[in-house]
Amino acid sequence: MTRPGVSAAAFGALDMMEELRDRSADAQLPTASIRVLPEFNPRRLLGDQAFTDEALTDLAQNIRTYGVLQPVLVRRRRAEILLVAGERRLRAAALAGLTQVPVIYVDADDARAYEIAIIENAQRNDLDLVTETLVGFQFLSRRLNLGTDEIVSYLHHVRKGRREDDLGVERLLRDMYGTGISVWGQQRALILRMTAAEREAIQARRVDAKVCAELVPLPEGDIRSALLERAAQEGLTARQVRDLVRTEQQATQPSRPALAVQGDQMRRLLPRLSRLKGPDARRAEQLLNELRDLLDPAPR
Repeated sequence: MTRPGVSAAAFGALDMMEELRDRSADAQLPTASIRVLPEFNPRRLLGDQAFTDEALTDLAQNIRTYGVLQPVLVRRRRAEILLVAGERRLRAAALAGLTQVPVIYVDADDARAYEIAIIENAQRNDLDLVTETLVGFQFLSRRLNLGTDEIVSYLHHVRKGRREDDLGVERLLRDMYGTGISVWGQQRALILRMTAAEREAIQARRVDAKVCAELVPLPEGDIRSALLERAAQEGLTARQVRDLVRTEQQATQPSRPALAVQGDQMRRLLPRLSRLKGPDARRAEQLLNELRDLLDPAPR
């Protein structure tokens, strides 16, 4: 029995993917006969860069040499054949000059097809951390019917022991990604707060995700961008970036008003009032009364 709050479809799709893992192709279909619905490809969250001819060159060359080793997943909808998962393989096959590709038919409506696309995407070895994270949060958002901020808050409270995991997110994340609430509530949630440039730098392997995580406390702007570029060019570690961020925060922290500084100094001197005698004590009392009237004037 699935846990409250999590659709049975999520685990049904996981079971289906296990069954499909070693299954041979059902048929060979013309590449032109398969209709692609972009909204079912999680990688398009970050744009279409992964589907350009240039990005598919290596995969196309591999397909020319070995063929399409893993069938693409399709489903029937009336007279149409719709792609469920495997868009890069399909496009690379066409780029390689193949007119047909092996397919496996799955019985799925729109909701189940989306689940399968997400899971198939999560299981791929070549998926980068940024895409996997954004796709994972999108999946949780749709599955739990919660906004991203609500999901992050949920993960935080479960991780801190402030509420039970009544939505079954730990099991879902571990089944799909091999990591649970602790990782997603801390490390992965930080990726949501990174700039587009930081995410792209991680994807291009110019910097490590831990380095960009240290930049998150800074407001977006020139200073943060400059630190990212410096980290990439100089190969800085996360610890080095953390120290630079702290230096910037201290430099930009507004100085305290002079009166506040003097107030702190006076607070340290007040215990000495009891040592005053005679005229000095009366003068101090007069000054304290004046100060009290300034700070807490009587209503008029």
